[in-house]
Amino acid sequence: LEGHDDIITCLDFDKSCGTLITASLDNTLRAWDLNNYRCLGILDGHKDVVNCLQVNGSRLVTGSRDKTIRQWDLSKLISHPESVTNLSELSFASASVHEANGLSNIGDNCWIASLEGHSKSITCLYFENNSLVSGSSDKTMKHWDMETGQCILTMDILWAMSSSKVERRQAGFLFDSYIFDGGEFIGALQFRDVGLASGTEDGAIRMWDLRTGQAHRTLLSHTGPITSLQFDDRHVVSGSVDRSIRIWDLRTGSIIDTFSYDNSVTSLQFDTNKIISCAGSNDIKIYNRTNFQHSSFEGHSQQVQCVKFKDSILSSGGRDKVVKLWAL
Repeated sequence: LEGHDDIITCLDFDKSCGTLITASLDNTLRAWDLNNYRCLGILDGHKDVVNCLQVNGSRLVTGSRDKTIRQWDLSKLISHPESVTNLSELSFASASVHEANGLSNIGDNCWIASLEGHSKSITCLYFENNSLVSGSSDKTMKHWDMETGQCILTMDILWAMSSSKVERRQAGFLFDSYIFDGGEFIGALQFRDVGLASGTEDGAIRMWDLRTGQAHRTLLSHTGPITSLQFDDRHVVSGSVDRSIRIWDLRTGSIIDTFSYDNSVTSLQFDTNKIISCAGSNDIKIYNRTNFQHSSFEGHSQQVQCVKFKDSILSSGGRDKVVKLWAL
């Protein structure tokens, strides 16, 4: 899918025949129909680049360098034609569409509300039901009630970092800080129920209790900023600027496995069968957790920046300004 004029920063979609949302350094947020691979229009509203976004059903949440978070209702987009039945149609982005300038602004129809409270760029977010947690370059995470738009809780990363410095030195870590090229501070986060995991520029993964706003465990091993993470009932999987992915046992906090790459890991996602990631190269890394084999998808002409999969469809965005769809 072609149409963006700069590097793709993030993307997500609801289902294989639904709506794909992409953001780029060209300052646009685009909606695509995965039935016919056409761009439905531009979701206008943010005043700067969108760094992070999540689609869940008909709800879209976006976080931007303009310090705001926006909620959107994707059900108000143009209705979809008949569904794709042959998944091979999506493989290797065989249907590539170039959209001309002058796309319609569809943001006014879909915009629900804006959340304001962070003093710097929004760098990551995650939401479930009516709860949202956002991370920012202002070195805080905020827990929001999406119904009321109110901030319920603010978590101070600097306070948590100062309390874990002793742990870091005891574990043999020599650096206390490390700054992302883009000035980010909180690289990734996710929560389930009242358990929140965050990954920050000091290379630490912290587990938080959303009821108290307190960090109760720190996972130490990465030697560079955390760029991506995800967890389930048993494992945490994290990616870092230190050019590695680590799989952690959530119960014990110990490392189960480590994968090393030639460049920084920028994005990852996993399920029970696989870990899919990108790490500063033109290909997408796939690790099969069943047979322990590594493979890759090749097709981008420049570095892959972000990946997201649902069901049997994988989407990827690159520095080549292109979004590709793959059949898994």
